[in-house]
Amino acid sequence: MHAQEPTGITEALAASPSLDGHGDLVRDMAAALAREIIEGELPSGYQLTSAELGRRFGTSRTPVREALGVLQREGLVEIEPRRRPRVATLSLSEVRDLYEIRAGLYALIASAVAERTPDAEIALLADPLARLRQARDDGDVQAYFYATVDFRRVEAAICPNRRVGPLMDSLGLRTYRLRSFGLSLPGRLEVSCRDYGYLVDAYQARDSGLAQAVTRSLMSKALAAIEKHWNRLAEPVSAARLDPVPSD
Repeated sequence: MHAQEPTGITEALAASPSLDGHGDLVRDMAAALAREIIEGELPSGYQLTSAELGRRFGTSRTPVREALGVLQREGLVEIEPRRRPRVATLSLSEVRDLYEIRAGLYALIASAVAERTPDAEIALLADPLARLRQARDDGDVQAYFYATVDFRRVEAAICPNRRVGPLMDSLGLRTYRLRSFGLSLPGRLEVSCRDYGYLVDAYQARDSGLAQAVTRSLMSKALAAIEKHWNRLAEPVSAARLDPVPSD
């Protein structure tokens, strides 16, 4: 049972061109599998067979393969010739690149919000911030993660620069997986929640420089935590699970 429905995942998929031409069944399967990968239930290298997933979702292999194709385009699944699809394994250099891009885009958002967003719209961040604090107090990592997703989506929505939100979405769900893992590490909820509070304070004070500094600090601390515990995220399931197999 999950503390909160992963609406951020569904919204991210809905905004993605990866789902163009696909129906509700493919959308639902992709969202369910994305959540399990993001929350760590399906680890790096885990094999995803069409037959098993077809039985699980009560459908044929064709919609399953379509859903896996969506997740491949979102960076969550790898599909190679003569191997079963499996949960993608990221390299540390790829992770560093993603965080560099995110830091730059979030700094752009922070500057625009602090300088040009009306007070009434900045006030919309109060609800996700309150949920962040409640999840931190409860020690509920997944509820905290989904509250950060909502915070960032509200932040992008109120940003006067309307181009930056779609750019963030274009990074795909692979960033959610990293964020969820990073927040599960020791001490991360307290540090992250404190910094989100500082960020809202900077917005309310109209301090663009501070807002940019805080959001870059959020990114650098998250990356440092991931780097420190990289083996836990990058280590695939047993090597036997990754042997070449006939296509199913």
